Amino acid sequence: MDEFVKALVSDGRSPELPEEHDWFGKLVGSWRLDYLDRNLSSSVEGEWIFARVLEGMGIQDVIILPARDVRTETPHPLAEYGTSLRVYNPGTHAWDVAYAYAGKIFRLEARREGDMVVLTNLGDRRHKWVFASIEDDRFHWQNVNVRDDGSWHVNADIYAERV
Repeated sequence: MDEFVKALVSDGRSPELPEEHDWFGKLVGSWRLDYLDRNLSSSVEGEWIFARVLEGMGIQDVIILPARDVRTETPHPLAEYGTSLRVYNPGTHAWDVAYAYAGKIFRLEARREGDMVVLTNLGDRRHKWVFASIEDDRFHWQNVNVRDDGSWHVNADIYAERV
């Protein structure tokens, strides 16, 4: 397993990934999070771990809801254990993204929109995941649906703090 990790994980950003397009670089590391589902009026504490991969051209993460230290044998209604692979695409200056968890996989494209990084679901362009803000020690993420009038309905928020 050590060889797999050595081959996958990278020490830094690839020189082929322009710094101005390294939108996810600040996320590398471990985060404690509060996931708030607005539709279910429910919340859960979790963890989100990010690492550079693929010779520094990608960022991979693992999101764990609830966090490993608070998981119980009784499943939480918001339980999820998933991974995203984000790979910079020099041809489009966007990021190609795949997110997977048990029984599901989504393909997305990430682009900068002002101060936000917006990941659009390629199978349903009205569904977006948005890094509304990314700071050195905290970030805010949202799961949104775009309504017919163009407004956004926020389904869920994540407020994360660096561990």
